[in-house]
Amino acid sequence: MVNPKFPAATVSEFVAYVKAQPSKLSYAGGGGPGSASNLLMSLFLKRAGLEMQNVSYRGTAPAMTDLIAGHIPTMFAPISEVLPQARGGNIRMLAVSSGTRAQQAPNVPTIAESGFPGFHAVSWTGMVAPAGTPKPIVDRIAGELARAMKDAAFVEQLYKNGVDPADSSPSEFAAFIGKEIALWGEAVKIAGLTLQ
Repeated sequence: MVNPKFPAATVSEFVAYVKAQPSKLSYAGGGGPGSASNLLMSLFLKRAGLEMQNVSYRGTAPAMTDLIAGHIPTMFAPISEVLPQARGGNIRMLAVSSGTRAQQAPNVPTIAESGFPGFHAVSWTGMVAPAGTPKPIVDRIAGELARAMKDAAFVEQLYKNGVDPADSSPSEFAAFIGKEIALWGEAVKIAGLTLQ
């Protein structure tokens, strides 16, 4: 997303504008260097061949405040936090980082369809059990979660909160986590982060 006065209405316009002035523009890293917001921007900048300066914030809220005020031009943030500001005209959404368009903002393209095929990075929540949990217990928990995903009122509440529900088996979820480890591992390397 960008401040509404930022001179780019699409991802391709954003890329062209930033490329024309390397390292002169900044972006907000809501939540500090290791936050999903910062890592996602690092990943995008690398894939787009862009250079921008990171300005770290203690959280998404103060970063968003500065974005709305025009003190910082751009940032990534969870869609649940972005939608109210976008609907109020306080920010402009250029794209979503998910693999498909968000149901809550169907007119906003994905980064993948905006010139970066395969780009897919989202924040997610899942349920895990300790290693060695007996399979019948894992299967029962998975069954109850699958049942919840069939409850229309529950699913509607998830959508209202900016969450796209995903119903997957334990093995599918394990495979997804494996892909996420690789993706965010790449983002950490790109951002140059180390444990302190």
